Amino acid sequence: MRLTWKDAVATTLVCAIVVVYVLFLAGADLPVIHQVGGTTSMIVLLGTVAGCEMSRGDLYTRPRSPATLLYIVLASTLGIAALLSSVIALITASESALLALFAATIALWLISTVRHAVTRVPPVDRPIRRSTR
Repeated sequence: MRLTWKDAVATTLVCAIVVVYVLFLAGADLPVIHQVGGTTSMIVLLGTVAGCEMSRGDLYTRPRSPATLLYIVLASTLGIAALLSSVIALITASESALLALFAATIALWLISTVRHAVTRVPPVDRPIRRSTR
């Protein structure tokens, strides 16, 4: 595949996640991100838009190779880890859970972007055009 505008938008959103997390670590006194709960909420919101809204949606529409199955397992595991760590961070205000959420989100973006950059797309079935000569 090749990278598209959706990958650029997702990358921009992930850069925003990095900025939010770094500002939290630096102790910035900003309205939402000065607490674990607010920072967790921002990362979940930005990550959801980056991962769900900007996804290609082609993962389940084509035959699955062993590499695709490995990607599905890895992405699903990271997604579950992100979900669980976000819930833990929101309930307990744990900075360790926030770090786990941040790491899982970055890892999800990284593996999906690499997959988009290196995977070949099989040709789409198109009707055969007949010559009109």
